Amino acid sequence: MLSRRLLLAAGSLAAFSAAWAQSYPSRQITLIVPFAPGGPADFLGRLIGQKMSEDLGQQIVVDNRPGANTIIAAQAVAKASPDGYTLLMAIDGTLVMNPFLYSKLAYDPFKDFAPISLIALVPSALVGNINIPVNSIHELVEQEKAKPGSFQIGISTPTSQVNVGLLNMMAGTAFGVVPYRGGTTQITGILAGDIPLGMESINVALPLWRDKKVKILGLVSAQRLSLAPEIPAIAETLPGYDLGIWQSIVAPAGTPSELVDKLHGSIRRVLAMPDVREKLAAAGIEPASSATPQEFAAFIRSQAYVRAKVIQAVGMKLD
Repeated sequence: MLSRRLLLAAGSLAAFSAAWAQSYPSRQITLIVPFAPGGPADFLGRLIGQKMSEDLGQQIVVDNRPGANTIIAAQAVAKASPDGYTLLMAIDGTLVMNPFLYSKLAYDPFKDFAPISLIALVPSALVGNINIPVNSIHELVEQEKAKPGSFQIGISTPTSQVNVGLLNMMAGTAFGVVPYRGGTTQITGILAGDIPLGMESINVALPLWRDKKVKILGLVSAQRLSLAPEIPAIAETLPGYDLGIWQSIVAPAGTPSELVDKLHGSIRRVLAMPDVREKLAAAGIEPASSATPQEFAAFIRSQAYVRAKVIQAVGMKLD
């Protein structure tokens, strides 16, 4: 008798979950973006949010909460109700770097979020002044080994510092770093010849490269990008070099799987739209979705494993 009641209860719960998922969303969804309005991340969030609004039939509003290396936004979503109405646009730093950069973190990226999908790749590029005497990663590494200290690399984010650390580890070099307060001052320094090289976002570097104002020696990614297939990945010279920057969407942990799947499906449909792909390509952003939420969860774990080793080897801490 008890087993029958349990079966009936389970069936009722399943029917309720299915009905809930079918009616979702029934009101406005908030997408929290951990960056200020106006930048490439904000552009990406607003474009995806607008198209998902059309796809799901409910408005998705962007709530910009910049600061503290994305921790402010992540903490807000980690504490939100797991009902599918508060989402976070999380970058690689949010999910797979902050836990190793801070001794105490206000959220647990592996326990506090339900992964939904990747949405874009925005890798860094190793950018050089147009007059430097090298044109490839191989030439750069050979010259630096022959004469250590020949080149320094500008950095403006924790991610770019980790990128240089991994380059030194894998190439057997000792490139020094020059910290900059932001990407704008760094790229200005590269253009002026104040510094020979810098780790720069591809969406900043690509227009300058196309205008032949800078060199791009390689992308910090596992493979080339479709929006600029002629630019090699550093991994082609140093296999396994992949600390590419990516953007994703996650929900608070405990969000029902039916809602996660519905959001995942919407993201996949939006990223397949020709006009979306065209607008992202124009902004130097490569669209990238996960086949399933489970695939994205596995991707997060694999990325965290690599970043933890590099951050530990480089000895970085931000607190």
